[in-house]
Amino acid sequence: MPFENWRQEINTYLIQTLEDKLPSHEFNEVIRYSVLPAGKLFRPLLVYSLAKDLGEINFNHKIFATSLELHHTYTLIHDDLPAMDDDDERRGRPSCHVKYNEWKAILAGDGLLNLSYGILGDMNSTQLPDLIRLYAEYMGPKGLILGQVKDLGHENKSLKDIIQIHELKTARLIQLAFLGCNLLSQSPLSTTICQQLGYALGVNFQLLDDLCELTEPLNTHEKEINPFLHFDQNELFSIIQKNTDLMRTVMKQHQLNCLKEYTNTYLQKMNKIISDGHQTIIKSVDKKYLTSINDLKI
Repeated sequence: MPFENWRQEINTYLIQTLEDKLPSHEFNEVIRYSVLPAGKLFRPLLVYSLAKDLGEINFNHKIFATSLELHHTYTLIHDDLPAMDDDDERRGRPSCHVKYNEWKAILAGDGLLNLSYGILGDMNSTQLPDLIRLYAEYMGPKGLILGQVKDLGHENKSLKDIIQIHELKTARLIQLAFLGCNLLSQSPLSTTICQQLGYALGVNFQLLDDLCELTEPLNTHEKEINPFLHFDQNELFSIIQKNTDLMRTVMKQHQLNCLKEYTNTYLQKMNKIISDGHQTIIKSVDKKYLTSINDLKI
């Protein structure tokens, strides 16, 4: 599957979008610093993978994939701020507010938030009104924003709370990737299937990321919310396995072969991080559970 070709295409369109949409002002350096070079492009590549399985990738899919990456970057800029997660580093570089300053970082995030919606207007699709409504619902005050509120408000007293925060903060954007792609592909899958698949992948994505975080020093906020430091590990790994089983069933039933291959590529990368850092991780996580992660495959 041409994942690397897709990655290059999305990256090229990201660069072109910023060149076309940003002002001729020194402030565009702040936005470009946060967007480029692009990260894993995990969510845009989910759009491409599902679009390929559902027929073909078209220009509307490319716009939507780019929009998701711009929106995701806005959330990262704001998450890193001192008033939120207070992270000084992002993708191996100083966070936006550290590199520049707080007000520039806030406005860079605001700019990307608006731009993520704005470029949707370049689509030629009768599904655009439904897509915008869906986008606002999943990213707005009932979706991702609510997840951030619950996270920062320390509404994480139980494992159920943690999973709900992961669902809202992480899975909602992945669900949006599937639901939006499905809309733009003339909806060959049911809404329920897209929601289930996005939920399972999104929650697993965040739980595995939580596990990988244990390979590095954690800040105070990360120590407070990392579920592997506070909750039953047997239950946590059971959730990961249950979600993996659901994804396996759905992808096989609907012949989502490209999405399956891409998801397994992601799992292999996560497993490598876990394997390379296992000596550090097992100080917090029982080794028998850690070993079981290596068996995850869709």
